[in-house]
Amino acid sequence: MTKKVRRVLLVNAGSDDDFTAIANDGTFPALGVVSLATVLKHDHPYLDVIAVDGQITPMTQIEELVADFEPDLLGVGVLATSYGNSLRLAELGKKHGAVTVFGNDQATAMAERILRHREAVDYVCAADVGEFALSALVDALDGERPLETVPELLYRTPDGIAHNRLPEIPPDRIKGSGGALANAVLDAIPVPDRTLMPEHNWDRYLSNYLNRYGGFHTGEQITGVTTMNRARGCARVKAPCHFCGIMDLSLRFSSPELFWQDVRTAQDQISARIFYESFDSMSSSPRWVKSLVDAKPDDIGDPKFFVYTQAAETTPRLVELYRRLGVYRVNMGLESGDTRMLKVLKGPRDSLENNRRAGLLFKEAGIPIHGSLVLGGPGEDQESLENTVAFARWLIDNEMMSSLEAQPLYPDFGALTGKWLMNPTLARQVAKEKGFEILDEALLDSMPDKYGTSDMVDFDEVSRDWCTIFSHATWDELIEATLTIRSYASGQGTVTGSGRMTNAELEPR
Repeated sequence: MTKKVRRVLLVNAGSDDDFTAIANDGTFPALGVVSLATVLKHDHPYLDVIAVDGQITPMTQIEELVADFEPDLLGVGVLATSYGNSLRLAELGKKHGAVTVFGNDQATAMAERILRHREAVDYVCAADVGEFALSALVDALDGERPLETVPELLYRTPDGIAHNRLPEIPPDRIKGSGGALANAVLDAIPVPDRTLMPEHNWDRYLSNYLNRYGGFHTGEQITGVTTMNRARGCARVKAPCHFCGIMDLSLRFSSPELFWQDVRTAQDQISARIFYESFDSMSSSPRWVKSLVDAKPDDIGDPKFFVYTQAAETTPRLVELYRRLGVYRVNMGLESGDTRMLKVLKGPRDSLENNRRAGLLFKEAGIPIHGSLVLGGPGEDQESLENTVAFARWLIDNEMMSSLEAQPLYPDFGALTGKWLMNPTLARQVAKEKGFEILDEALLDSMPDKYGTSDMVDFDEVSRDWCTIFSHATWDELIEATLTIRSYASGQGTVTGSGRMTNAELEPR
């Protein structure tokens, strides 16, 4: 039987031109497209699969690749900041005869709207673990299984938008039935074949990394950098941070054996020395970290890890485990330098004291922090903004930061903040429970009509509307504080940036 799908192009769409860069842009690879490509090649060896990252490959080159390669299936990873480029790719793909499928956070949050408004997009994959859904879609396009059996797929039907709410990982893919592997469901995801991404991409990641962070490795030979993702989720799954747009925060793990197999494979394939383990919260499972330390092979060399951690979960024991694992830098969402704002944004365990304590623990261990600050939460005022600016200066003055990002809050529609905008009744209920004010009732009531149907979002506009409704600090004050933090960081030699902000809004005033 002649296969309908022979050529597959997987693209992590790069940020749209008008968005500012964040501190880590282009320094670590988009692993998702590589992992998708790996499973496709495993399940369908006949496929010709290419994976590229739009964060480092110019849009013009990707467009030329689409035209020359003429993929039968074009898969695009879509974030809120790359939606415009994603649509351009989908339209070009259709022009060259491709079936198009969107995935990742923005596609999942806006799936039904995208399918209603964008004829160039055939399917949306809403799976957090999308590897097996994409493989199943290839089978369905080849006529080897019903489309209705493809997990977490959304698509048009004569009766409207269908959504196949099926398990993301097929039961027969989950290894082990008990013991140490009982919770190692992510062992089902094979170790990524990083050779499926062009070699020049890896060279570019390394060059970008060394240009930005090479000063942290004086006297070391850094031969390669990569991302890995052997665990997912967060301990805050039942009460997530209000601005977190991650769709699935349930804790899932790979076995320690597969973790180190992933490390060893990356060493062999791309000479990786630096690993960004993108587990949403490494500190959420100290037991898993300890299992990795205990299973670390004697001959693995000295791999170094960049991991996500939380201030409220940081303890001397955790820091020591990080040191033994090889953690050289941490990604920590500090969010604010004001205790009142921290409790509103994140929860009762968070405070300025905990942020400071975590910073001091990591400084003592010689582990610098990549931190982020979110301005304009519910009830933000001039005093809390000043506290956050002062905290940012304290972090930098005490040489705790490798990089620091700051930006006004964007109410992601997949997060609680976005849900408040789309449900004014819920917003009023939460405001009453948590003790903050609704400052513009009429504007709040207009939000569902303004943002509830379109698939295109003006990020500055929705952020400004949020600010008007929920923040005592004005939009101009949030921008001023953002610029103050970024300017101070840059002046002290700290890498800085802001995501989900347009260049126009961050022009000096």
